[in-house]
Amino acid sequence: MRIPSVLTAAIAAVALPSVDAFASSPAVTNSNAPEAVKLVGEVDYDALAADPAAFPHSESTLIARAKTILNPEVLLGQKDDGECLSPDFEFVAAVVGPIGKEEYLGALSSFKLEESFDIKPNFFGFSVDPIMRNRVWFFNRQTGTHVAPFLGAEPKKADDKDAAKNELILPPQCYHIDFDDELKMKEFGFYTVDRRQGNTGGLGGAFGYMYGVGKPLPIPECQPYKRSFRFRLLNFVGGLAQKFAKKEKE
Repeated sequence: MRIPSVLTAAIAAVALPSVDAFASSPAVTNSNAPEAVKLVGEVDYDALAADPAAFPHSESTLIARAKTILNPEVLLGQKDDGECLSPDFEFVAAVVGPIGKEEYLGALSSFKLEESFDIKPNFFGFSVDPIMRNRVWFFNRQTGTHVAPFLGAEPKKADDKDAAKNELILPPQCYHIDFDDELKMKEFGFYTVDRRQGNTGGLGGAFGYMYGVGKPLPIPECQPYKRSFRFRLLNFVGGLAQKFAKKEKE
């Protein structure tokens, strides 16, 4: 099993179990809401949107298209035979990729997390990058219940004292989808944004599920983050230097 294919398939496999997951809540108005605060250094959204060289599709169109591609009918290319993908599509993540369209599609057909886990993506926070106008950013707080064998790991029985370990909580992850002018997906990727949350060792995607059931691959990238020896040594030396500097001041 090649690592790129494993992780790529995992991303695709965490699609929505139903369209209802994207149902929006009713708008809430608050007459006592504070006035907008001007942030020094914040981009001028209106000016960037009005740029004649900006991407030809609106923010609402891009977000709607992203949700369509994520929904079960398309499933990031799994259910439409890659029709949603641009010819030069690439998948890229923190330690995997970029990989092209054919390898990505091949991975989707060979590795399906949803066969072993009941997955809830919990997507939120869709927005269009104000500078890179063809990119949609969004987050998720994914959870998964281990319900069938996975890499040789069996789910815990209901009466097992460790039954709670069937419930996996991945750390928050930030995703992006880039579109071309024809609204085909040109790039897809994700990154873990808070490794201190969840119970999968700070790992996301397929690596999080592997670690969560006790079957991580024997590589550093599939293990919880650990400072390198050089980094620890550098911190140690830096700490000593601060102590000596403090004594000299005293």
